[in-house]
Amino acid sequence: MHTRNLLTRTSHVLAAALLTLAIVAPAQAADKDIFGYVEDIKVMELGWVMKAKLDTGATTSSIDARAVEPFERDDEEWVRFKVVDRDTGTEKWLERPVERKVKIKRHEGKPDTRYVVDLTLCVDNMEIEEEVTLNNRDGFNYPVLVGRNHMAGRIIVDPAERFTDDPDCK
Repeated sequence: MHTRNLLTRTSHVLAAALLTLAIVAPAQAADKDIFGYVEDIKVMELGWVMKAKLDTGATTSSIDARAVEPFERDDEEWVRFKVVDRDTGTEKWLERPVERKVKIKRHEGKPDTRYVVDLTLCVDNMEIEEEVTLNNRDGFNYPVLVGRNHMAGRIIVDPAERFTDDPDCK
């Protein structure tokens, strides 16, 4: 008899927990948009639409930057870099103030230093300015990786989806 009461109480608690999840989960998701793991995004500083992987495992976003050159402007550290549109071959240079530098540990030995700048990415109709690391992503499938810093509190990623919406920022 004691086992039956325990099972009944356990099933009641479980049912209440599931009901709570059913009520709370949609409310939490209602203020966030759902996108696929690969989306077209717009890099506002370039005015270009680029393919991007939305990666919840990455903290910081990253862009395929080539010929990265540090320089000084008004006693501040800046960086100049080239971005290549993989679809058209068009190249464009950007200059941005350096927010910070990060050291990336590499399996081959010597650490790699990467510059971090602020860039504005447009996903759907959301313009989000956050830090982006500059890295040669030529060997990667997508020139842009959107990390948690751009997605937090705004975006839910459905790994079963791709290209759910076009960027629509002016």
